[in-house]
Amino acid sequence: MKESSVPMDKEILIAKLLNLAEGRETPESWQEWWNEHEAELESLLNRGDFLKLKPCKHGFKWVPVFTSQKGAVAILEKNSVKCNSSHFYQEQYLEELDAFCKEQKRQQREKQKEFKDRHPAWFKQYPKFSKALANVLGPSDEILPAATEAQIDKQEELLKFIFPDKVREFFLLSAGINVSTGVTIMLSGMFRMTIHGEQYCVLGEFWKEVDGDQLLLRTGDETIWYYAHEQDKVKPLCNDMTELLEKKLARYLNAN
Repeated sequence: MKESSVPMDKEILIAKLLNLAEGRETPESWQEWWNEHEAELESLLNRGDFLKLKPCKHGFKWVPVFTSQKGAVAILEKNSVKCNSSHFYQEQYLEELDAFCKEQKRQQREKQKEFKDRHPAWFKQYPKFSKALANVLGPSDEILPAATEAQIDKQEELLKFIFPDKVREFFLLSAGINVSTGVTIMLSGMFRMTIHGEQYCVLGEFWKEVDGDQLLLRTGDETIWYYAHEQDKVKPLCNDMTELLEKKLARYLNAN
């Protein structure tokens, strides 16, 4: 007779919880049993115990059974049932986590090598930013080839704005980048904007605080400014374009 045909009661539940607490279940057997009896368990247990026992949805194989085991132990203790709690699920989870971390590091090294091979000048000019960028680049992200002096001059003429030297250096390396985690700097996308009576040239977007916040330039100044539009404030962000890339953006990309 299938287990699902036996009506759920406290005795059957305690026996199953002991199996779980003492490491005799597998991730598959526990999930299958839960799926068969979820409705009965919701009626039998109080809401808190039900949620503690419910296997979570997770990309790791051993996390759902490991978290459910903690719930099982708590319910058994509440009912004064002794058990020898197994460390097996935790050990399997830690092995899985270790393998995952190693694979992530391997992939990061591969991405960095591929990026460095394709863009050696980036690593030479902006090593910290390039390393961080290589880790987060997605299939929809863009790194444009270098702009020419003529293209930069044309954009300056169009904007009636002379770019700071370090901004020009950046565009001679790339006409722009668009990273989906919240960094966009495009030569062709720059425009003039007035904020609180002051004239700025918008260099791009940097979602430092919220989506859509902007990077700004002022005439005759290497300083990069930051417009937090929710606060409606312009703040100095860093001394120049190199500091923006190597400190602010590198740190931001590493955290995202």
